[in-house]
Amino acid sequence: MISIKLYFLVGFILHAHGEHILIPDVPYGSHPEQIMDIYLPSSENSVVSKVVVLVHGGAWFSGEKADMLEFVPFLERDFPDYCIANMDYQLVIAGTHESPGFPKQVDDLDLALTYLRGTFTNNVTFALFGTSAGAHLSMLYSYSRNVTDVKIIVSHVGPPDLTDPSYVGNPLYNGLFYNLVGPCLYAECPDLYNATSPLVYVNERSAKTIGFYGDFDLQVPSTQMPLLREKLGSFGVTNKFKVYQGGHGWNWSDADKEDLRVEITQFFNENW
Repeated sequence: MISIKLYFLVGFILHAHGEHILIPDVPYGSHPEQIMDIYLPSSENSVVSKVVVLVHGGAWFSGEKADMLEFVPFLERDFPDYCIANMDYQLVIAGTHESPGFPKQVDDLDLALTYLRGTFTNNVTFALFGTSAGAHLSMLYSYSRNVTDVKIIVSHVGPPDLTDPSYVGNPLYNGLFYNLVGPCLYAECPDLYNATSPLVYVNERSAKTIGFYGDFDLQVPSTQMPLLREKLGSFGVTNKFKVYQGGHGWNWSDADKEDLRVEITQFFNENW
């Protein structure tokens, strides 16, 4: 039987969804944006031990969990016994830079995983699968806090190093990270940019990581992926990266998008 505490299901409407049962808009905190869709295995014999958490992008001020729906079908198909959690988190009010994304969005990830840990009757481990800002937050949370039950990171065009000269030395990127750190340039507050760079925290205990990047991404410079690959490799952390033709993920070919799904499935099966 599914290893989930019965009180969790009270008050929620369940929907059949392929190989899973969908429980939409489950609150994991008190803020209206602290909600997630949870996909439970439909088999009565499933004992959930692995949870894939999807984290949307949107430059820390926009986006929603619906943006990650394109990834749900292949995860349901290839991992029918996994739970999938597709989460929203607190966004920054665009243009104001009030209450920036750091640290509240990293705290939201912690709150979501804490909720999920308490949901199942047995211990579970996690893969964090983020896109763009969501990939950045996934890496930052896992690497900086050494979260031992996060076993896999999937970085889909996520920036790992906000101090990279490709960013801080190019005036075209001025203000790019204001939604995350507040209205402060790297030259004015380098410690804050270091504190929000996942690369800084990589060590031998970091989660195994697979990443996907475009070769002409105007938001994530081509220097970013090699920096992360080198740092993970220097600590002996299992990693794999693919570079596809195109920009920030949206204009990749159908063949490359299918290759991404195949690579993720293989990486999960070999490393989790």
